[in-house]
Amino acid sequence: MPNNFDATSIPSELTAELGIDIFVNELIKQKKEFEGLSEDVLLSIKEDLKTRVESYLNISLLKYIPENKLDDFETAIDTNYANIIQAFCKKNIPNLTQVVALSLVNFRETYLGTHN
Repeated sequence: MPNNFDATSIPSELTAELGIDIFVNELIKQKKEFEGLSEDVLLSIKEDLKTRVESYLNISLLKYIPENKLDDFETAIDTNYANIIQAFCKKNIPNLTQVVALSLVNFRETYLGTHN
């Protein structure tokens, strides 16, 4: 994703497995410190970063889950299946696309050190 990244360009499916992989790969490409690292090291970094992005998204989404649905959200999270978590969120968070986009932009800015 270029430096002039626009949050509205994030597709709603970004919480799906492939979308997070693309997001993580783009973050890694933008980190100059990772240039020249071996594939094994980059794979390890990607897996760690993917876990961090997923956790950050889940925590961010918590703010928007109605209190009476928190136990159901926890159950969805415990499945560790992105499609189940995504379906729950689509059903219970009216502005899910915007929430995810904002969360990912915030994560990206913090991770890359470009947070204003």
